[in-house]
Amino acid sequence: MISKASELLELFIKNETEKLMGINMPHMPTLGSAYEEITKQGIDQRFTIPKSLNLKVVSGFVSIDNEMLAEQIDCMLVHGEGKQYGLTEQYIYPIDSILCIFEVKKTLRKVDYIDAFDHLRKIRIKYAAYFEKKLMTGDFEPNISSASKHFSQITGKSAPNRYLDIHSLSKPDGILFYTLVQESLAPISIIHGYNGYRTESGLRKSFIDLLEDRKNVSQHGLGVPSFPSLVTSNEFCLIKTNGFPFLALLDDSSWVAIASTRYNPVAIILEMIWSKISFYFNIKMPWGDGLEMENLSPLLIAESAKIGEKIGWVYKTIELKESSLIREKFTFWKPKKISEPAMSLINIMATRGSIELDDERRSYINDKYQVTLDSIIEELLNTNYFMLDEQILRPIQSTTIIITNEDETGYVASDRKLFDQWCTSNGVERNYMFIVLFE
Repeated sequence: MISKASELLELFIKNETEKLMGINMPHMPTLGSAYEEITKQGIDQRFTIPKSLNLKVVSGFVSIDNEMLAEQIDCMLVHGEGKQYGLTEQYIYPIDSILCIFEVKKTLRKVDYIDAFDHLRKIRIKYAAYFEKKLMTGDFEPNISSASKHFSQITGKSAPNRYLDIHSLSKPDGILFYTLVQESLAPISIIHGYNGYRTESGLRKSFIDLLEDRKNVSQHGLGVPSFPSLVTSNEFCLIKTNGFPFLALLDDSSWVAIASTRYNPVAIILEMIWSKISFYFNIKMPWGDGLEMENLSPLLIAESAKIGEKIGWVYKTIELKESSLIREKFTFWKPKKISEPAMSLINIMATRGSIELDDERRSYINDKYQVTLDSIIEELLNTNYFMLDEQILRPIQSTTIIITNEDETGYVASDRKLFDQWCTSNGVERNYMFIVLFE
């Protein structure tokens, strides 16, 4: 179970950190190396990552398109055998064999944050160029399965069937899809600070300040791929919610690209690593049972947009006082509640797999329920379980699960295990209807 593994990792890091705190070691580079070793050994403990996948944790250098980047990496989760760097304990790994990159800081201060941010950002810029070069060869077909699902959940629109069909999208949608594809394929990047910011609001403000500072000096822009996947400091985290494994949307389906948490960063690290392993090897990880979900607080809303002749990202930050951020550790998963008019569309969809939104359908909804079809479509899209493909409404997932209540309202989800647990916890009978798509 993930809770067991995270507890082991958390205790390991805590114990090793306490050992170091009792040593008078004024030479900071040496102390920094010791903390890097804690991170490496902590991740590679038994029960934390599967031992049958030839995964290991090393320090060394990243190679992209046969070019070794100059900056040394504190800690990398890698697959396969790398090239030893001379007689050192450092290793060179190609970017395609790296699942996770760590920048480890004993104390995360603003200057350290900027340094790590710029370091990881350089790697992502190089990766983007490498990705484009591979596409130019004509025989590279990236895996877009994860990106396609997340694109549809964010936009309510159908994603391309192949990556090269990205040109059929509008420019703003194309940027979003491009970003989600790269987020799924590139290594996750983590700035891991053992100490530093003492409040969640302080860590959030540091990101806003950094965003403003780097905007004025950046030559390549500051798109979502520029941001690290995770920043930790004490018990606080900033998480890029790119679907690995977290995807955060507001009620209107606006994408929350960065969110914060205030409990157990070790568990967050583990969930990210397991999510990456799952996608990289196309395997299932032993996620724990339960309806608990990390209680995220939105920080940065990101929207891809065209303004004049320019295409890019429009950001909106949510600044909150520390008192407003105090909350429970977990929130709890639940299916989306569906109104009676929306359930009528779902029932029609269940017999056909999709439903065409023509004038006849509009008249039917308006006459029977005195609401507009557009309002019902918006309700279904905001569940993040349905999307529009031209004028056809259909499910996003291959399997969609529905319960119809006695009052003709309903519930919808796509995860059978979670739905079962929710029904048991809430005394709801599992009278499921399934919509299964074969493509």
